[in-house]
Amino acid sequence: MRKFLLICVLFIMISATFLSAQQPQGYIECKENKTIVRVWGTHYERGYAQGYLLCDGIVDVFNTYFLAYIFGNNVSVYNATRSIFETSFVVDDKYITEGMGVLNGMVAGGQSLYCYVLERDIDVTDLMMCNSLIDYADDKGFVGGNDLCSSLTSWGTSTDNSPELSGESIITRFLDWTPHNSLLDNQIILVSFPSEPNEQKWISFTFTGLFGCLSAINEAGVGSFYNVGNIDAYDPGDTFNPIFLSIRNGIEAADYNDSGQCNPMDVVQAVSNDVQRTGSIMNVIASTEKDSFSLVIECNNMNGVAFRIKSDNTMISGDNLAATNHFRKLYSPVYCYRYDHIADSLLISTQIDPLRSWNLLSGAAGISTNIQAIQYIPWSGEILWSARTSSVPAYQVTPTSFTTYELFDYVSADAPIPEQVNTLFIKEICPYPATEFVNVSYYSRSAKDASCIVYDVKGRKIMRQKLQSQAGINDVTLRFPEDISSGIYFIKIDDNNYSITSKMLIVR
Repeated sequence: MRKFLLICVLFIMISATFLSAQQPQGYIECKENKTIVRVWGTHYERGYAQGYLLCDGIVDVFNTYFLAYIFGNNVSVYNATRSIFETSFVVDDKYITEGMGVLNGMVAGGQSLYCYVLERDIDVTDLMMCNSLIDYADDKGFVGGNDLCSSLTSWGTSTDNSPELSGESIITRFLDWTPHNSLLDNQIILVSFPSEPNEQKWISFTFTGLFGCLSAINEAGVGSFYNVGNIDAYDPGDTFNPIFLSIRNGIEAADYNDSGQCNPMDVVQAVSNDVQRTGSIMNVIASTEKDSFSLVIECNNMNGVAFRIKSDNTMISGDNLAATNHFRKLYSPVYCYRYDHIADSLLISTQIDPLRSWNLLSGAAGISTNIQAIQYIPWSGEILWSARTSSVPAYQVTPTSFTTYELFDYVSADAPIPEQVNTLFIKEICPYPATEFVNVSYYSRSAKDASCIVYDVKGRKIMRQKLQSQAGINDVTLRFPEDISSGIYFIKIDDNNYSITSKMLIVR
């Protein structure tokens, strides 16, 4: 078993190496008020970029949601849970390294790690606990109640009459979770571009600081969407692996099970290779050209892992699979009302197109605590994503449209601009840190009425400059006012179609 004492020693060594500020390998883009965060490089570098770019949100989720809501700011209970986590959970070294990067990036981004409730700095164990909350949340009375999910996958004869699908697969997935303000304020799409040769690009619909796979899609087109299971019986003598990180192993690997094809069985194998503590259900999907293109994985500690396909259906009609929060193969089927309503709707008609998939799940399983609604069509890469507002469930909010091709486009400082790029990117900010001026290189497809605004950490506008942009790569030099002081600032570029914001460090 890996010991967190050794990990903390490694953390101190790596922290000492990376104390000086470095340019984060990532940037933030906004589309229709949705936040897209792209990060690239090694696990450490991707973690560093997340910490640097999202430090305020990470602290908000940890302090306000995780510590205050889940643990009620009860330090004794938290420390007891931490002790169990340190003893009973194994976290892969690569994720520990990524967590170290997150913490170092937060410090470089100007965020203190000190937690007044715990009376110490947040460390890598705290971050791993936050990423593993679902694995022990039943002990806190967290799982259940409002924390439900549902999904519907359709293909074949159920979609062959749809001109958008022509027999191809589609999934609509509702994430129903406690609508806590810190979660609602920190919903992001995190897009990872690994530099490791055995890993692939992947997209996560998540929250700041959470880098496991709750809802995720990889470049090969495999999507995995997590539901809480209803039976959490476990052997307390076992050593456990966090389920979100187990799923990530299968999603992020280029071919986890070495089958010669990245498909849903990679996620099955990744979950099967680890030891789970909590009950979990995952709806996994790919294009119909893949083997085992649609299945539902069920697992818990006592009964292990099973997966069900169309032939295991007992109520659902047509080429459809539904998942809610109740086991149907690992244990005797439980007929919750949402599953019953989905089945009843499909009895009326098994025919599915994208609009009916969304509306069917809304009518059969839409509840007030729905905080994310996602629809994904693997063959075309089309994605719809809506996020809950303070008062309106996500499935009732007009979704934003994306494609995987759009999300997997990115521009790093040393990379050429892909031909298919159709958004706005900050390519480079230098020097880093800046002194009297900064050079910004950015790319805009349209470049109409572009402008640049610099803000301080309190959101006050420091300077604004109109940009003489043209379509393509543009370079601008910003000279700072003489009275500007050292610190963290934000550069926002707006080309009248998109806006993008990046941090910079000024040292005077």
